[in-house]
Amino acid sequence: MDNQEKKDRVVENVISKFSSRSDVGVKKYGTTLEENELTLIQWLNHLQEELMDATLYVQKLKQELESNPKFPDGHIITKESWDSADKITHDGFVYVKYSDLVFYK
Repeated sequence: MDNQEKKDRVVENVISKFSSRSDVGVKKYGTTLEENELTLIQWLNHLQEELMDATLYVQKLKQELESNPKFPDGHIITKESWDSADKITHDGFVYVKYSDLVFYK
């Protein structure tokens, strides 16, 4: 397969999620982003609210990691243990068996 035919699965996954998200929005709001005639300030307000939500999600995940006594603060997962770890891919996420990972500082 040459580079012209090569597909990036990460990009393909994101494109699929964008398409699904658009379908949900059309069903929920009865319009597309293209058809939606909000003012510039309204669009900026929507963006600001989404970024605020994203910040909350980041904080929640950080707290989950920090409260886990098994999470080795300041450690990095070795490539070898990641490559050999038992992984399950589901709905765009990769789940890794924690006990398979080896950490180093």
